[in-house]
Amino acid sequence: MRQRHFIIALILGIAAFFVYRGMAAPGMLPGDAGEFQFTIPNAGLSHPTGYPFYHLSGWLWTRLYLANPAQGANHFSALWAAVAVGLFYLLAYAMLRRLLDRLHWRRGAGWLAFLVALVFAGNPTFWAEATRAEVYTLMAAFTAALLGLTLVAGAETERGWGRGSWRAFLPWLAFGMGLALTHHLTAILLFPAIAFYLLLTRPAAFRPTALWRLAIIFLAPLLLYLYVPLRASASPWLTVQLTPDHALQLFDNSLGGVVRYILGVGFAPALRDPAQALEQVPAAANLFLQHFGWPGLMLILLGLVALLLEEQIALLLLTLLGFLPLTIFNLFYGIDDIAAFYIPSYLIATLWLGLGLAYGVELLSRLMGSRVRDVALLAMVAVAAIPVVQFRAFRPAFDRSLAVDTAYRWSQILAQDLPENSILISNDRDEITPMLYKQYVEGQALGMTGLFPLISPEPAWQDLNATLASALKTGRPVFLIKPMPGVEVRYPNEDAGAGLRRVLGAVQAPEPSFEYPYSESLRWLNIEWEGAPRAGDNLNVGVYWRVLATPTRNWHSFLQLLDSTGEKVAQANDHRPGGDYLPPTLWRPGDVIRDAFILPLPVDLPSGQYALVAGFYDPTTGERMTDPLPLAQVQVE
Repeated sequence: MRQRHFIIALILGIAAFFVYRGMAAPGMLPGDAGEFQFTIPNAGLSHPTGYPFYHLSGWLWTRLYLANPAQGANHFSALWAAVAVGLFYLLAYAMLRRLLDRLHWRRGAGWLAFLVALVFAGNPTFWAEATRAEVYTLMAAFTAALLGLTLVAGAETERGWGRGSWRAFLPWLAFGMGLALTHHLTAILLFPAIAFYLLLTRPAAFRPTALWRLAIIFLAPLLLYLYVPLRASASPWLTVQLTPDHALQLFDNSLGGVVRYILGVGFAPALRDPAQALEQVPAAANLFLQHFGWPGLMLILLGLVALLLEEQIALLLLTLLGFLPLTIFNLFYGIDDIAAFYIPSYLIATLWLGLGLAYGVELLSRLMGSRVRDVALLAMVAVAAIPVVQFRAFRPAFDRSLAVDTAYRWSQILAQDLPENSILISNDRDEITPMLYKQYVEGQALGMTGLFPLISPEPAWQDLNATLASALKTGRPVFLIKPMPGVEVRYPNEDAGAGLRRVLGAVQAPEPSFEYPYSESLRWLNIEWEGAPRAGDNLNVGVYWRVLATPTRNWHSFLQLLDSTGEKVAQANDHRPGGDYLPPTLWRPGDVIRDAFILPLPVDLPSGQYALVAGFYDPTTGERMTDPLPLAQVQVE
């Protein structure tokens, strides 16, 4: 490969870095990005699998790069995105050169590689990950590097990548494969493609003596995983001190615990069964349609046809056996941010798109004569419309340059006059990670503790209800970091400023409590209301229940006023007690629930005595839990 192509790759990478950097978030972010923003500058541990290469290189980056740590971590993703774009150009050129040599073209590979590099650089998901602290752009760089090194090692001649024996590249490929595994375990899904390609092109690489040597080189980078047990003790956020004599240990430093952490065993429940994975195929297909459009998908298909018809079987296997395991794994893996896992699949699909462009020009020249080839090649610039259209459609995801909401929100929270030992709770782990940045990077609120459901696999933290109960047991002040309508059915709370809600405790059984059986799940305890029942007024009613067993459905509750004949004359607001945050399926045996209603009494309601009844029903089917329960006789004035 001529030197000018490396220069083009460098220019593309530098340009991409400054574009991504200009649109990167300027500071703190929620979620995994927020976590990496404090684990990288502290060279600490994040969630499994630990990402040792990412953390070590990121720690060095934050020491050399002049920016606040949060912004520096975001720009670190932009850096690896830029590297991926440059490497992609070289990879695309090498593959196009192979096809065009077969088609007896003298030029055009560089131009087409440049165009498809622009398409890849503008991929919406890839661009979005380039603007925040995340691991996926580095994985894209590894994917391009591994595929490129595989092409070098399996090259039929030395023309494609420069001088030197192909054997000299195999150790680099083995080392790169091992290093990629120290970043993201999905790199192993590329191994079948690499192995089959080398088996077809370089069978000598599979001689026992060569394999032993390459195996040692491959395993050497895996020693980086020693980072996990060595840096666990330097990651104070892995120990959550609840009381002086009780702490949550979020990392198991035993040999078994370290192995489970590195292998990401805790994510196993997110794997779908084959039937569920098959149901994801339409959604996956729609993702590719959104990213490439119908013209792009047709070009991708044409690229595959070109490899088949032009007998480029080794390249077809390399790309197809790389694409299929990566994509199929995504169908099985049911996590919220699965969209980013498709980036390596998009990378390979974009290579096919480039091959499809070349083959489309070839077919056109066969029909209309070779003189149209140069014109057709120039017309291929129309493919640049794909990233332009994508930018207009996905700009909010592309451009995070004004993403200051998280920093502003946490500045508001910590500006409140909160007790130094406060516990701050959210139902969403992503909303708590910026608090750890404030603590372990900026040194603020070090006495406070952030909690969320599933912070630990123990039952005491399995959901919001259990988390709030466990937090209150510490005796420390407990605050919700945002309003959570419905939580008050179990945990009364009051405004504490800046959207915070102070939790006052748990609802207690009233005196007297009747403990009247209502269903297998609930007992009725008592009822209370405010004000005198007068026609035209609202009656604020609270109904108390004790939970015997966690309800299996998210029942809705009702409250009705019946006359002496049993006819309904007034009805309160039907609703799901607990709302979205503490619905019935999160209630635990022993919980006392206070369900609040507003019962409007009609203006023309005659005075007299009425029966107040309540109960629960399934909002989907209308089925009642059991017969309505008479609560009280109400004398309307």
